Amino acid sequence: MPKPVGRYVYWSERLVRAVIDDNGVQLDSRVKASLKLGVAGGGLDLAGRDREKTTFEVAEKLKRKLRRSIVSDFDASGPLQLVQGASWVEVAEFRRWGYPRHRLGQRTAVVHAWTVTRQGRRVDLCLFGGLKNLRGYTVPEEDPVRGWTSSAAPAIEELVASRGAAPSEAGGDACSFDEEELAVDTLKMALSQGIYRHPDDHMGRPETRAFTVMGFDATEYAALIYKDVTLTPGRWDFDREPEMMGTSRILIGAPLWLRTTRPGSIRTYFGSNRVQLAPSGRQPLTRVLFQPMQQDGGQVSG
Repeated sequence: MPKPVGRYVYWSERLVRAVIDDNGVQLDSRVKASLKLGVAGGGLDLAGRDREKTTFEVAEKLKRKLRRSIVSDFDASGPLQLVQGASWVEVAEFRRWGYPRHRLGQRTAVVHAWTVTRQGRRVDLCLFGGLKNLRGYTVPEEDPVRGWTSSAAPAIEELVASRGAAPSEAGGDACSFDEEELAVDTLKMALSQGIYRHPDDHMGRPETRAFTVMGFDATEYAALIYKDVTLTPGRWDFDREPEMMGTSRILIGAPLWLRTTRPGSIRTYFGSNRVQLAPSGRQPLTRVLFQPMQQDGGQVSG
């Protein structure tokens, strides 16, 4: 049976290079022979050079070198720092709403993935990185629909830009959340950003939400984690938010790469693929409030 053909849908060259440099990972080199001709005659010069590496080779070498540091068991005690896994993932553009002190300089993707561990815990990942790092996709700056953006967007932006600094250290009044509150709001944003009808109308239909970009079966992802938050049992009531039911641990960070060996699973939601819902006649929930939006195209450089 032929080996599945893989594809890197997302690759952060800057972040991968930073992990390589920060951890002293040496890419393999080989001795390359080159013929040097000159006035004195010809000769064979052996020069050690790093050969050109493919994306796959770089990723595999990095995983081998850091195998004792990369965690794939999400029941492991935290705080987790470098993780890998597999999941269906949804990618959207992280939208802000006019907060004057923007920290992210370019358009930003937010990637959501989740899993249920062997111990039955639901773990959600909210990963932020450069939208430009999507391979083979150009996302229009204008979305044909408009929808809800989180009032916690400035605090989320500060958290990502500061790579997990405590809210009290990150931005004053803009970050007046405790750690769990900010993690929960980050997950709500990743799951519901862009809705404009009753949440039930959008459940399971990411193509109907503004700002969603794509979904696919990531047969492998790797990510740096900035904030690892376990929710206090009994503190959170998600009865009115079924998309959040059961979540117990939220990991916030940045993706190094997203790879799939099932390219047929890729679904794009932007542009002509965006589905606009007809009015439902139902009132949205209180948290689904429209915020003034600024078309400034923010993003973390990942």
